Amino acid sequence: MAPTREMSLETKERIVKLLEEGNSSRMVAKDVGCSQSAVSKIWTKYQPHGMVVKAKRTGRPRKTSKRQDKQLKAICLENRKSITKQMKHKWEEAGANVCDRTVRNHLKEMGFQYRKAKRKPSLTPKHKRTRLQWAKERQSWNVDDWMKVIFSDESRICIGQGDDAGTFVWCRSSEIYEEACLKKTTKFPQSLMIWGCMSGKGTGEMTVVNSSINAQVYIDILDSFLIPSIEQMFGDNEIIFQDDNASCHRAKTVKAFLGERHIQSMSWPANSSDLNPIENLWWKLKKNVHKKAPTCKADLATANQRDCHMTLCSSVAPPCPLAVVFLNVDLCGNRGAQSAQYLR
Repeated sequence: MAPTREMSLETKERIVKLLEEGNSSRMVAKDVGCSQSAVSKIWTKYQPHGMVVKAKRTGRPRKTSKRQDKQLKAICLENRKSITKQMKHKWEEAGANVCDRTVRNHLKEMGFQYRKAKRKPSLTPKHKRTRLQWAKERQSWNVDDWMKVIFSDESRICIGQGDDAGTFVWCRSSEIYEEACLKKTTKFPQSLMIWGCMSGKGTGEMTVVNSSINAQVYIDILDSFLIPSIEQMFGDNEIIFQDDNASCHRAKTVKAFLGERHIQSMSWPANSSDLNPIENLWWKLKKNVHKKAPTCKADLATANQRDCHMTLCSSVAPPCPLAVVFLNVDLCGNRGAQSAQYLR
């Protein structure tokens, strides 16, 4: 049987804390992401001495001391974008004698993983205050309130630009420039601008926008695609319409158009596309479209229309965006469960 990686000390301490709070071993195992038997074993080992310690084992002594491990943690937290080689040099300046692999192994033991940084709009202190105020005003909303909201947005889909994380290939060192091992890039890729809307009831109409969007073009989009979507999903029931603060969205003529049709608009904090659940729909739509590898605008439009259907919505916005909204807003404008506790 292959050896398994030992659970980190932080995880063990979290398990003990959750058990002491009265949670069942089954719930703790699900929360932490381990087996129920592992939770029971840790609790059994903890009870005699009230400590969670790693078992003693034979083998080569550890290369670094606890003090040096703390130094590495401080180096990592000082600049999270540092690569292991940079951290190794700093650690060596503090007295450690290690290689790059030791740095990686020690960071993994501490629970760190080298991931692609999530993209997020830059927020000023004013933006953060506005986001927090916006969330507080909707703190008491229930599922039925959110089901009345129809979210909308524009998005651009580019040919050959679907894999932001990079493409990995298997090749020998002499094959890095082989045709099969290259990812082709385009300086000015062909693209489509699309507009769409959705709610907890499903996706609405979607359209390709072939020109730049000004107030009149936006009114035409709303008249031709938003109004039918509202009638399809809500009938004559009251709805709240969400769009962002683009200048064409906030034009007087647009406000007049919505007012004439008795459509209530939702206020929206600046630079807050991450609060809009339709972003999840765009992500899934782009992923599905790029699997079909369109080579021209016509192929892209065909794949786009085919994949934007009702079944997508149930998987990206179940069934109300409460969690999507409140888990994205806290005092710092960041994601996290802490925000849900603060805004609850």
